[in-house]
Amino acid sequence: MYLVRIGKVLTQKGLISKHQLQQALRIQKQTGQKLGETLIQQGLISRSQLKQVLFEQRCRNWVACSLLTLSTLGPTFSIMPPTSANHQNARKQKSIVDDALGGAQTSAEPLPQQPPLQSSLVATQPPTLASPLSGFCHPLNGKGYLSQGIRGKTHQNRMEYAYDIASSMGTPVYAMKAGRVIRLQDKFPDTGGTRANAAKFNYVWIEHADGYRSAYAHLQQGFRSRVQLKAGDWVKAGQLIGYSGNSGWSSGPHLHVEVQKGGSRAKFSQTVPFRISGSCAQFARRAS
Repeated sequence: MYLVRIGKVLTQKGLISKHQLQQALRIQKQTGQKLGETLIQQGLISRSQLKQVLFEQRCRNWVACSLLTLSTLGPTFSIMPPTSANHQNARKQKSIVDDALGGAQTSAEPLPQQPPLQSSLVATQPPTLASPLSGFCHPLNGKGYLSQGIRGKTHQNRMEYAYDIASSMGTPVYAMKAGRVIRLQDKFPDTGGTRANAAKFNYVWIEHADGYRSAYAHLQQGFRSRVQLKAGDWVKAGQLIGYSGNSGWSSGPHLHVEVQKGGSRAKFSQTVPFRISGSCAQFARRAS
């Protein structure tokens, strides 16, 4: 089982650089001190920052041990909503990465005038915890770890069934299912921030043939030119659509992903339970 080390947390949060970490590790090896104490003595972090990082490290490793880290699961893993037996504990879980998509209106360029998707596969029964939507591949192709699940601290009301997957800045993001890009936004920096930045996030919004939509938020600024994506484009399951970032109301690089039932194209709609199963690399191979 891979456990998160304090050095990785410090570098991901931007408190120290990788070069500073390597220097501190060399000093630690010579002195035998703990890494945190070495960094404090070097004036790189404060004691209060160390306490916060240690707490975050414990939370990450607790999630890794109890829910299993996504990066260590095989090609047939799945993310399932918690059962009623562990639902209460899931609600109490400390959120590591803050998110702010609740009720946020989309303000990107309008979708070109094209007929809406039509399909005979529209679900007749709404998805439930016991029977979630299926057929979605892992948006980071198995990388990262689950930092906030359904009904987490910020996953309430509209975002009840969303997931946060913490990952390094610039991790490739893939479409979980084939569909058409109905909106995207790429104009905000990866500086993170508080509630004041709630509407300042980059995202891709895809509509699928079954009438549901998937959203990928907090993407890295500049992703659009790198993946050559625009509203109206059709994408395959497993197709590269962006890179994980730290835009909007966020305390660290991660990907917020959710599936919504159909609704207005001017505002994100209610999320629904869905299951992630298999890597997107597998899905892409099947489609080729």
